[in-house]
Amino acid sequence: MKSFIIKELDEDLKIEDFELKSSGFKYKIKNNNDLGVKEITIVSPDIVSDLVSHNFDKKYKKILEFYFNSLQDEDTTEGNLLLALDEITRLRNTLIKKYNIYVKRKVLEKLLKKLKILENEIRSKIIDFKLIKETLLGYNNNIEEKSKGR
Repeated sequence: MKSFIIKELDEDLKIEDFELKSSGFKYKIKNNNDLGVKEITIVSPDIVSDLVSHNFDKKYKKILEFYFNSLQDEDTTEGNLLLALDEITRLRNTLIKKYNIYVKRKVLEKLLKKLKILENEIRSKIIDFKLIKETLLGYNNNIEEKSKGR
């Protein structure tokens, strides 16, 4: 497999042909481009960490939006919050299994900490919903028992 590197010189760009000694992070390009590039191999850990952080932030924001929307709906059920927990678990597993090798340790810890905070918040909301549901059911049962008496 041939690999190329583009270096910035004074005024021009120069393409060098070289063999990649270490395997880097392979980033697939979704859009077709003029050069016909389908995949980029990134060797720099700084660039990989920034790229993974950016992609993580997009997915994290989607989970946050889903969480806030489920809180604003009056018909909120535990199911919506459980779906958000599933997405958090999926994102955490992806970070640990796929990006653990490429991302800097501090960056990975920061991203996992953000996920843990959101996960704890969602779990506390689920517990709150369960308590509210139990108290409402208990209140309704007490009303029915009192009205039956003779």
